[in-house]
Amino acid sequence: MSLVIAVANQKGGSGKTTIALNLAGAYCDDDPSLRVLVIDADSQNSSMRATSAGSEPYPFTVVNLAAAGSNLGREIKRMAETYDLIVVDCPPSVHDRNTEVAIAASDFVLVPMDASALDAWSTVGMLQLVRRKVGSDATACGVVFNKVNTKTTGYGEVRAAMEEDNPYPILRSTIAQREIYKTAIGVGATVFTVKGQRTAKVAKQEILAVAKEILTIKGLMEA
Repeated sequence: MSLVIAVANQKGGSGKTTIALNLAGAYCDDDPSLRVLVIDADSQNSSMRATSAGSEPYPFTVVNLAAAGSNLGREIKRMAETYDLIVVDCPPSVHDRNTEVAIAASDFVLVPMDASALDAWSTVGMLQLVRRKVGSDATACGVVFNKVNTKTTGYGEVRAAMEEDNPYPILRSTIAQREIYKTAIGVGATVFTVKGQRTAKVAKQEILAVAKEILTIKGLMEA
């Protein structure tokens, strides 16, 4: 059976698709022998659209299961028999059936957010859904700060607030606001495969750190 990671938050623009695709890219880059799948469960089909934006295919497979509905969980389980690692790009809503099913079918839920009050409020709602679906197991979910400047006071305040009454870890790894992420997605690549972009190096380090920290939380890699 494979490791299934759902990337979910109810606020649009939190970076779910970008993180989902780059996480898949990180695992493929770290171990090219891995069979990695991205499931696009969002009706906006952003992950699927990204696959047609480039001249070269991703080193992982992307499938569209946005219309699967209540069968999504069964499809994830079936595909887990073929792939080593599955990343699910969830819809931006706690009320979408696909989000609920994907969370319940996942081994780990990654919740991206930026350092703002609006994101904090929406993230609390997502964490409540995760808690209802999978319980309070600290290895079942984690929050990652995305598009942030960790040197600001605001980041520190929001991070401290998110740590209160939260059974799930806040990842030490963070992702900064970088144009390279938009550039890579726009040409159908990840920061691991985009060409001619010197700024990709630090982005690779960020995403790989997140990918490895997830494995550490799950007990699949030593800290």
